[in-house]
Amino acid sequence: MGKRIIACLLTAILLCSGGSALAAAPTLNSGAACLMDAATGEVLYEKDAYKQMPMASITKVMTALLVIEKGDLNASTVATAEAINSVDLQSTRVGFVPDEQLTVDELMYCMLVDSANDAANILAAYVAGDVASFVEMMNQRAAELGCTNTHFANPNGLDTDGHYTCAHDMAIITRAANQHPEFAKYSSAVSYQLPADNVIGEGWQVWTKVNMIKQDDPTYDARVYAAKTGWTTNAHNTFVACGKSDCGDFIVTVLNCPVKNGIFLDTTALFNYAEQGYSSVTVPAADYAKAAKKAAKKAGYKIDPDALEDITLRLPKGMDASALTYTCEATGDGAQLAVMIADDSRAAYTAATGLDGSQPLRRVTLPVQNAAQEPEDTGSAALVTQDGGTAEGITDRIPDAAWNIIMVVAVVIGAVVLMLVLLFLLGLYRRIRGRKHKNKTK
Repeated sequence: MGKRIIACLLTAILLCSGGSALAAAPTLNSGAACLMDAATGEVLYEKDAYKQMPMASITKVMTALLVIEKGDLNASTVATAEAINSVDLQSTRVGFVPDEQLTVDELMYCMLVDSANDAANILAAYVAGDVASFVEMMNQRAAELGCTNTHFANPNGLDTDGHYTCAHDMAIITRAANQHPEFAKYSSAVSYQLPADNVIGEGWQVWTKVNMIKQDDPTYDARVYAAKTGWTTNAHNTFVACGKSDCGDFIVTVLNCPVKNGIFLDTTALFNYAEQGYSSVTVPAADYAKAAKKAAKKAGYKIDPDALEDITLRLPKGMDASALTYTCEATGDGAQLAVMIADDSRAAYTAATGLDGSQPLRRVTLPVQNAAQEPEDTGSAALVTQDGGTAEGITDRIPDAAWNIIMVVAVVIGAVVLMLVLLFLLGLYRRIRGRKHKNKTK
């Protein structure tokens, strides 16, 4: 009987402290990594994701993005001496010569399949007139995308001073490129047959360095539909990949990997982590409309609640929309709602994901009707809970560590109370059984 009581108490304690934990984060070969939801930009995993590092040829993702955005993929161009001569002859290149007539389309294949540095430079000169002007465009576009730890010094990724990024910024850039189908068209090709032109009488074939899109390779992963490798002496192996599955679309970036196939193994592990540990949660507009109105009002805006749309994001399995809170942030032409983990759920979110939960999971543009009165002077952004109540007062001043202690104390008290109830019921059972025994002996 004593063993049964102990088992019951242990079960009760587990129930009191229950919660669904995220699948264990993988141990990576790479020095830095970022896992991102491709649809929303929500970060699901980070490892030194904001540390500045050289990025090697994944630089070409930004080069491809600008060519797609600013160029004509059906156009033709001519290789310039300046573009070709600025490439290290010992690096990866096709071997184009000055005045060679090429199409933008074939140059994109050469750059993203073969990782040809001369192709990258020729494309840069095609878009901007010269390589230096194109590099300026690269840095401007990175700033527009919100990159804070990135600076480009060339369009190809060869090691040089002032050429660096971080895993998070690289995920942002890859996500932007991924919004154009042409990026997947080029970066998913296993091989490409270079055609004849005014210099070469017969073309030749180039092959991808992305082993995990080759079906006969041990690292093959059918989810990957767009990817780019990189390697230099300083950067080591680097990689970006876009993956699609029934669970959604994800982006992985890894930097500073000492093992070539390690970048592919890490990518598969992170895709698995996203699928196994996270669930897609949709918050209906009606459920957060009251909170959005209050948050917007505190920031000085009036919104049209009927124009709000449902919000979809990813949360660790076992966590739902009750863990969310909202703040309103002013933008240049209106306001946006920042969807965040509430203070009282942050410890659980951090324990499950390893992320601190202090940054917005999503930012959603609000349908502003007109600016309201001056925003209330609260001294900080207005936090509004899921049910629309404000998170002000004493609870705002309680640190996360105190909340953790309170939760532990509550669990212990609950377990003790449950133990006392079980002991009382056990005693009552024994007394009833004893009375029945006495009645039988009479």
